Amino acid sequence: MTKRPLMRRTLIAGALLLLVNVLLILATFGPSPQPAYANGPDLWLPTPVGQRWQILQGFQCGSHVGTQSRSLDLINLDGSTSGAPVRAAADGSTFVWEGSTGTLIIAHGGGYYTMYTHLRQVITTRRGLPVQRGDVIGQAGSVGTGVPHLHFTYFYAPDASAYNRTSLELNFGDGYNLTDTSGCNQHRGNILVARDEPDTIPPDVHFRSDAQPETWYCEDMRVDFDIEDDRRVEGFSQAFDRDPGGDTPEFEGDTGYVQISWEGDGTRTLYVRAWDVSGQQTLKTFGPIGYDATPPTFTDAEPLPKRTYPAGETLKLTWNAASDGTGSGIAGYKLYLGSDPQGTSDWFSDQPHVKVEGLEPGTYLLRGQALDRSCHASEWVTLQQIIISDSADSDESVPTETESAPASTPIATPEATATTAAPSATVESTATTAAPSATVEATTPVPESPESPVEATATTPPANTAKTSR
Repeated sequence: MTKRPLMRRTLIAGALLLLVNVLLILATFGPSPQPAYANGPDLWLPTPVGQRWQILQGFQCGSHVGTQSRSLDLINLDGSTSGAPVRAAADGSTFVWEGSTGTLIIAHGGGYYTMYTHLRQVITTRRGLPVQRGDVIGQAGSVGTGVPHLHFTYFYAPDASAYNRTSLELNFGDGYNLTDTSGCNQHRGNILVARDEPDTIPPDVHFRSDAQPETWYCEDMRVDFDIEDDRRVEGFSQAFDRDPGGDTPEFEGDTGYVQISWEGDGTRTLYVRAWDVSGQQTLKTFGPIGYDATPPTFTDAEPLPKRTYPAGETLKLTWNAASDGTGSGIAGYKLYLGSDPQGTSDWFSDQPHVKVEGLEPGTYLLRGQALDRSCHASEWVTLQQIIISDSADSDESVPTETESAPASTPIATPEATATTAAPSATVESTATTAAPSATVEATTPVPESPESPVEATATTPPANTAKTSR
């Protein structure tokens, strides 16, 4: 009979002990985070304006657990951490000072607080001193720890004593949104730079390249770009011939590059859209710039056209125009008129026809090489065979000036005048390989000899505004 009251007292004592332990656990670790805290203050970084401070320890790791789970440990990269000014992150008033750890808590109203720990000096030790955002409230130090750093926490506590705390995510007006994505030491290594005003300046994009806009290139060229911002660059997106758009950047960082060969032959305009940490955006373009890696080609005539003309006539020799595909386009033709099946020369015409006069009786070959507007040339090909007869008979298939010929058939038509072809704008050249008296009309100077073709792929056609680069 005497054991029952003792047993009841033991059970009651055990229940009370369990309740105390639960309360202690809740006090230490706090309740589960609430989904949103919409009425909190606008936070700004507590570090000096313009200085780079790095996150030494981030969320959810080491000592940052429980009510400290979303805390930051910050160190100064631009000078000494010890003695560096610490600023109020928002308007409020001093709430409590704990000297053993160098901890100052500022109340911001509505149950929201910011905590600054390891301070070696503090603005005041008393409660209720009003402070404004940006006011210096102390100096960073190593009180309570062996390494100088600023330990910063933003928390919510519904009770008047601020005992039942929940640490909150950090969204700074300086342009840094530090969310809790789970995992140990989140945001460690990030560099934060404090500002004293809202960000109203968008980022800027600067291009660097040996290539010049509105210019054709036959070798691959690289275009680099750097992004600058008065706060911090978030990232960028890039595309050829279109705004890459989007709500977020495709790439992180503040530098990038493209090769003009990535889209093949043609003209391209590079679009770069940049973001800063505040969401400000800038769109910049570079170009158009032309890339041509493919030499021009002739459409072979089968069989080789053969034409007969009477001696003493002025002739207009015409051939099928060459094609440059999607490249820079045909600049003109180097021509040879003579008896050598492999003959070449520097006579030039910017059109697929020339005038010839004074050819003596004999057999001649008209050969040509097409030049594009970058630096490529086709193979030399024989365009037609010409027979000059000392009799009055000629090729009856050749139309007169008043008749028309099929567009796809190279023809030779008598002309009324004759001029001279020249390898440059001022120097005339005589066709000695054909006949001493034969001359060819050139409408443009001979361009420089193109270099060997650059191997590459070809895709899109160029814009009409592109110039020639050699």
